[in-house]
Amino acid sequence: MPRIAIIGAGLSGLAAGFQLAETEAEIVLFEKSKGFSGRAASRSKNGCRYDYGANYFKVNCNDVAALLFRDLPTDGLCRIMGDVWTFSSDGSIEAGDPGLNAGAKWSYKGGISTLGKLMVEVGSLQVERETTITKLENENDSWNLIDDQLNSYDGFDAVLMTPPAPQSIALLHQSEVEFNLIETLTAELAQSRYHSQFCVALNFAGEFSFPGQSYALINSDREHAVAWVSHENQKADHVPSGETLLIAQMAPAWTKDHYEDPQEDIIKAAHEAVSDLLGSDLPPLQWADTQRWKYAHPYSAASLEAMKPGAEVGLFFAGDAFIGKGRIPRAIETGVAAARQLRQHFGIE
Repeated sequence: MPRIAIIGAGLSGLAAGFQLAETEAEIVLFEKSKGFSGRAASRSKNGCRYDYGANYFKVNCNDVAALLFRDLPTDGLCRIMGDVWTFSSDGSIEAGDPGLNAGAKWSYKGGISTLGKLMVEVGSLQVERETTITKLENENDSWNLIDDQLNSYDGFDAVLMTPPAPQSIALLHQSEVEFNLIETLTAELAQSRYHSQFCVALNFAGEFSFPGQSYALINSDREHAVAWVSHENQKADHVPSGETLLIAQMAPAWTKDHYEDPQEDIIKAAHEAVSDLLGSDLPPLQWADTQRWKYAHPYSAASLEAMKPGAEVGLFFAGDAFIGKGRIPRAIETGVAAARQLRQHFGIE
C-alpha cells in the first residue's frame, strides 16, 4: 500500500487527496495554515461571511461538475446573481461581455472555503494543519518530510507538491535530492510568476446596488488602483439585511507600490477609490478588513510536462503554478490529473 504525502491543502491538493482517498493508498496532507482551501478563503466578522481571495467559481468541465454535484453535498451551494461589468481607468462603467458572463457563478452560503472543508469531511482526509514542511529527504527510495519545528514524517513513497511556485522552489532548494534534478525542477517552476494583491472588505450601513444590478466590476485596462470590486450581498447568507459588504481587490501594480503601508492607509485608499469609482457618496463605513496576498495569483505558467523527471524519484506536482491564472476549476483539474498520474505510477485503483 503506497503512502503519499501531499504538501498544501489548497484546492488542488485537496482534489488530489479526495480522488486518491478511494484507493488503497494512505494519504496525508500537510498544510501550513489553520484552514483549508488555500486562496479560496473565507472569513467571518461582525455577522458577515465573505470571500477574500477567490470570489467565485464556475463549473466548466466534467471533473469539477462531478465533484460539485455528485460527490459533495449541494445544499450549501449558492448561485451568485448578476453579471461582471467593466470599468476603465477614467472610471467609466459598462456592461460586461455576454460571452464571459455566460454560465453560473457559484460560492457557498458558508463561504467559498466550504469547498475544501467538504472534500476533507466527505473524503475523510487526514490533514496535518499548522505544519510547515521545510525540507524533503530522499533515502532508499523513501521520502521523509521535516517541518519547521524539526518534526519528521517518514516513510512516504511519493510527494505531491501543490504550493505556489516560489514556495515550492524554496522547499526544493532546502531538500536533500539529487542536485541536477533540483536544478531542472526549480528552473521550470521559476517560469511561474505571481502577482501580489491586497484585498479589502468594506462594510457600510444601508443597502445599495451596483450599476445594472451587476455582481462585480472589473478594471478592463489595468490602469486603475482597483482591479476588482464585488458585492458580497449577492451571495446568500453572507451579509445581514440593512447593510452592504463590498470586496475590493487592489491592482497588483498599486499593491506593489504600497506593499508595506499600514493597514489603515490601505483601507482609506481602497475606500476612496471605490467611492470615486461608484460616483456617489457612500453610506458611512462601519468597519473594514484587509488581507495581503503575497502570491495572489500567477500571471505566467510552468510546464507540467517539464516536471515529469521528478516522477522518477516520486516527486509530483499540481496547482495554479501550471495554469498561469488563478482559476478554481483549473486548479482542481490539476489535482485530479495528479491523482490519475499517481494511480498509474503505483498501479492502484
